[in-house]
Amino acid sequence: MRKNWRNRLVFAYLPVFILVIIVLLWIFFVTMSELSKQQALKANEIYAENTMQYIDSKLRTVEQYIVQTFLDDQSVIDFYSVSPLSKNRYLNDRDVYKKLILLRDSFSEIDSVYLYRTRDQIVLSDTSMMGLDQFSNIKYLNTLIAAPPANRWSIGREYIDNAGVTTSVVSLVMRMPLPLGTDGVLVANIKLHTIAKLVNNVSSSKFSYLHLLDANGDYIISDDTIDGKASQEREDFTVMKSEYTGWTIRSGFIDGVFFRFLSNLNAFWLVFGIITVFGGALWIVYASRQNYKPIQSLLERLSSVPLQRPHILGQVKYDEFKIIDNLLDHLLEQFGKYRLENDENFSYRRRYLFEELLSGTQLQLEEGWEKELSRFGFQETYDQYIVAILEIDKYSNFTSTYNNKDQYLIKFIIDNVVQELNQNAGILICPEWIEKHRLCVVCQLPNETAVGDPFREIMRKTVDWIYKNVSITVTCGLGTKVSGIHKVSSSYEEAIEALSYKTTFGVSSLIEFKDINNKSGEEIFRSLPYVRELVHFYRIGEAEWERHYSALFAEIRIQLFSREQVVNLMNYLLFHFYKEMSGLSAEYLECWREYAMNPINEWIVAFDTVDELEKELHDILEDASRRLDTLREQRSQHDLIDQVKVYIENEYNNPDFSLVMLSEKFKLTPNYLSRLFKEEFGEKFIDYLAGLRIEQAKYLLVTTPVAIQEIAVKVGYTHTFSFIRVFKKLVGRTPGEYRKEFQQS
Repeated sequence: MRKNWRNRLVFAYLPVFILVIIVLLWIFFVTMSELSKQQALKANEIYAENTMQYIDSKLRTVEQYIVQTFLDDQSVIDFYSVSPLSKNRYLNDRDVYKKLILLRDSFSEIDSVYLYRTRDQIVLSDTSMMGLDQFSNIKYLNTLIAAPPANRWSIGREYIDNAGVTTSVVSLVMRMPLPLGTDGVLVANIKLHTIAKLVNNVSSSKFSYLHLLDANGDYIISDDTIDGKASQEREDFTVMKSEYTGWTIRSGFIDGVFFRFLSNLNAFWLVFGIITVFGGALWIVYASRQNYKPIQSLLERLSSVPLQRPHILGQVKYDEFKIIDNLLDHLLEQFGKYRLENDENFSYRRRYLFEELLSGTQLQLEEGWEKELSRFGFQETYDQYIVAILEIDKYSNFTSTYNNKDQYLIKFIIDNVVQELNQNAGILICPEWIEKHRLCVVCQLPNETAVGDPFREIMRKTVDWIYKNVSITVTCGLGTKVSGIHKVSSSYEEAIEALSYKTTFGVSSLIEFKDINNKSGEEIFRSLPYVRELVHFYRIGEAEWERHYSALFAEIRIQLFSREQVVNLMNYLLFHFYKEMSGLSAEYLECWREYAMNPINEWIVAFDTVDELEKELHDILEDASRRLDTLREQRSQHDLIDQVKVYIENEYNNPDFSLVMLSEKFKLTPNYLSRLFKEEFGEKFIDYLAGLRIEQAKYLLVTTPVAIQEIAVKVGYTHTFSFIRVFKKLVGRTPGEYRKEFQQS
């Protein structure tokens, strides 16, 4: 565990806290023990009192029964008063004998009972009647007669029965006849064992002992035999004397030593607790002084720091922690400024180095570039590089849809996705936003890596992840792998070149330079015939223009044109449209400019993919075509022009076909027909006828093996030389070259 100041404080005060708590808990325990002791003493007193009351109740019941039985009983009176010579004496003695047996049987506690008559020294017991000299307990009776006991219940003697068995008993002695006779005594004996059973019937405790003593202090019952300890070694906590019998009960706890120990601990632990608390206070004072030394040292060191705002110390003169807090805030504020400046300088330096790396202009002049690699996270031992550029598609829509905060967040996500996908690839990358919509990623590959497949896979996964998880798409241009840091700029230029083909590859795609590197730039000329044919049929209002339109864009996709090439081709299309449409009347030309040329110009600048351009351009041309057809239908000569058009399409292959022949057919002057024809179709009659013948010739050249001379005749040319001259003028190639080109494709 680190030995910081917090831990020092914890281990300085925690032992004091634990010790004080333990002492307080122990004092609480001792207090509860004292309460428990008081309760135990109370319970022991109740236990002894209940025992005494129970014994008194039993003995009192026996005495009361005897009194009730013998007090006014005539047979008992006669036993002591009737003359021995009376003839009813034996019957009377028998009645008394029965009463003695009934008394013994009525109380299970009574072991034996007998009457002694003084005048003739006769003893009548519950078993027999005999003279005193024959009675086995004669010694006790002599002692009893000589010195009557002060208490009715006495102890301290052994009773000998007729079988000679000696038993320790407690005796009830009453003068007879009752209540205060002088003619004899009645003795009722109860075994000490029976007394002990009476005590056990009341209560039996494993924790308390009980001694029963008679009026002379002699033990009637003692539990010394239970644990082998002498009664003198125990402390009697309860001493209770019976007013009835004069007996005494002494009671206490069996484990009296431990009880006395707990009793003696109360004062000791109270003193010990006070000493502990006082010692803990001293400990805290000492620990506080020791732990304050680092704070004092820190305060002294911080106070020596030069401050830009020295008044902050005067505001908290007597609060050390507030002073430290203010000083630290001041230092952190200054550190934040320095760090911000350093980060900005580092960011500028890194951006400058990145631009130099991509441009390659200063790399040959500056030395130590290997040391600068660490700013990009690169290693000097690697010497293979490849560059990729991630471009946000439809950036104008992106900026209009999201605010600045969301734009930064999305760019941050793109940056993080690239870095997270690269974590387990074993290559080094450096991403940097070189433009608002372009993230450039320079990858450094280990020298043993043969190809850039890992990096290509990272870029592909990045493009796919953005497409699936973010509401925008990105397109990646990937250059080729180069050796040496000085050639990074060439890979960068290749990535830029690859991105220019996003127009035909489509958005959210990965475009590698090696896939477009074999383009010669001459493929665009193969699309020019589609442009001329498209414009020709569109100008004359034929639906055939749509077929050539589809063929033009199919050729663009096949040839994989770059955006620049597509833009150049579209500009050529507009130029050709303008050239052909300018021959129409002002009304037609104005309609074309408003509904076709201007919207097409806007889309040439804004489009991203060929698919978008094809759809929007088709919609524009289709709308403008409908509007031009409407204008044609509104003119009075429209039906006449349609008839002329049909007639030309049927007679175009006639070598003698001319404007004069056409005017004679429709009863119009050649000049009027020529002017009307140009207003409707935007070109002269001779040009329209030549275009129609050449279109048919192109079809025959491609679809049939017929010789060029025969094709010339079929389309209306008697001389092959004239046919070849017109064909090359309109198509740009000779008929033979045109046929050879399409046969090769």
